[in-house]
Amino acid sequence: MTSHYIDLARDLSRVNRRLYRQGRDYHVKKISIVSTTTPNSGNSVSACVIPDTWVARNAWHRGFRVMKDMYKNASENVSGNIEGTWSDFKVFMSNAHRSGTKPNPIDSQQQAYAAGEWDYSNFVSPDGNLAGDAFEIHWVGVHNGVAGAWNSISLVESYGESRATVQLADPSVPAVASDDPLINIFDDGETVDTVINIMEDFNDNPPYDHGEYPQGSGSNAPNPVIVAQSTIVDGRSTLPGFHALGGLVELQLESSLPNDIYSVLVELAPGSYRGVSAEVI
Repeated sequence: MTSHYIDLARDLSRVNRRLYRQGRDYHVKKISIVSTTTPNSGNSVSACVIPDTWVARNAWHRGFRVMKDMYKNASENVSGNIEGTWSDFKVFMSNAHRSGTKPNPIDSQQQAYAAGEWDYSNFVSPDGNLAGDAFEIHWVGVHNGVAGAWNSISLVESYGESRATVQLADPSVPAVASDDPLINIFDDGETVDTVINIMEDFNDNPPYDHGEYPQGSGSNAPNPVIVAQSTIVDGRSTLPGFHALGGLVELQLESSLPNDIYSVLVELAPGSYRGVSAEVI
């Protein structure tokens, strides 16, 4: 299985000659895939995206605020605004996206659209490196590197590391409630004690892992999630529509041929954001 990473905002900007921002929830109408070489042997294709959860959205907003604050602090004594006209908060989907295969949009004769400048955002920190440690940003997964020599920081992992959370047991009963003398005034046999113990012990821990955020740690589903999948039959397949936070899509392709070639057509739902449907995150 191989993974290929699509950045819809980047590709729309290139095709339409105008900036499409990453900070939106892009609506994919469908994806059509054709291969003239793939045999009917159960080969599959899957589309994966950033999970649309409050954690993923809040992590993105926090990262965006940190970038704006970093720019503001650095340019405090600069006369005028020197930030690039097409500046935007651009992040990788995952650490694998940074070095992964990134297909480019092409026309009907396999000619690629000419590329412009699409620089993914960097943070710079003096932590462990007073000269300044510059590193990239990916949305889900774990950090890559160490303090003073970070390669890329995970927004979700960073959000989980910095956020106060609920206590493990709630409510936290200071003693064994079933032994309280006033409670036992109403105790007929062991019935009240049993009910009190059930109230104390059942569902007093959260229905999710308390210490690890999903998509933000190495042990709790650190990868993007599958939203559509299909089998390639007679050299073709169609994936149904879905939403893609940031316009970031990972296509997982599986073929029995080592050099199989796929043609991928991504159709976006029409809407009010420069012709496509894409709400602000």
